[in-house]
Amino acid sequence: MDFELDTSDGFYRIPDPIIHLIFNQISDIKTLIRCRSVSKRFNSLVPQADSLLLRVDRVISATDSDDDSFLIALLRSIIKSLHHLVSPSKALPNLTRSQNSPTQILREFEMIRNLQIELPSGDLRLEKGTMIRWKADFGKTLKSCVILGFRSGDGGGGGEAELGGGGASGGLKMRVVWTISALIAASARHYMMMEVVNEHKELENLVIKDREDEGRVVMDKKGLRECSQGEDEEAEVNNASSGNGVGLWWRSNRTTVPAVRMRMRHETRMELSGGTKMVGATLVVVRPINNGGGERSEVEEQNGDVGLALGAFGEDAVYCEAVERLLKSRSYILDMNSFYL
Repeated sequence: MDFELDTSDGFYRIPDPIIHLIFNQISDIKTLIRCRSVSKRFNSLVPQADSLLLRVDRVISATDSDDDSFLIALLRSIIKSLHHLVSPSKALPNLTRSQNSPTQILREFEMIRNLQIELPSGDLRLEKGTMIRWKADFGKTLKSCVILGFRSGDGGGGGEAELGGGGASGGLKMRVVWTISALIAASARHYMMMEVVNEHKELENLVIKDREDEGRVVMDKKGLRECSQGEDEEAEVNNASSGNGVGLWWRSNRTTVPAVRMRMRHETRMELSGGTKMVGATLVVVRPINNGGGERSEVEEQNGDVGLALGAFGEDAVYCEAVERLLKSRSYILDMNSFYL
């Protein structure tokens, strides 16, 4: 009966805007895709969700193990043989990339405004006991990057000797390596999302992070517009290393890091109020040298550092305390030319 159809399903009486709100609170794309199979109504409403979280379980890259390569090659060989028997004139699609590219997955959604991409792991390969956290703000290119690095320590002399005292030059080299490694990781993540940004012009906020909480790339509405409008300028770099099509769109490709000025602060040893001990604690604030804003005074730069650093790490009590202490330390300036590795 019509009466039974109208009242038996509680979801039937919920207005579409409420359903949209629920889907946006869920945000996880895998869960939302499962919701599409619930009903025709859900199937039509899920693609309209505008706040999404995409958790990438695994991204196939050129460095995959030999076992994985063999299995993939075997699978493709079987599929290719069957494909030629059924439809010999049609080309076989690139299954490896299409199944792992965020761009392919996000094409199922019509109006994405807020997007978070969560990668399976961080990008840096660090020595045991070394911790690095970073946050980079991008538009068409790098706007700023804040990096906090340190080694955990319980009073042993090895870390202090290497990162301070008589080993100061070696410690400086290590801190510069930390900085460059974070910039490379940030530029790789920025490159990874260029195609998504260009396809989803309605985006207002984008965050690319990892499950280890090592670092994050953020792009606000202004940066996203700037990035989508300047897509042609990166075409030459993008095409330079996209030849074999097996996962090289991530980590093997990067946007160019502009010439930057790095303001570095360092403490040989720090013990925080909660008992956490840091060896070689280093805070680096990175800005492009030619950012179109003119020369800034020393006071303006120092004040800007406070805002950027606390904005990057203010949510974590331990890191916030470390940053506040480091901001009071003497700063050193290093300039670095533009690079692409």
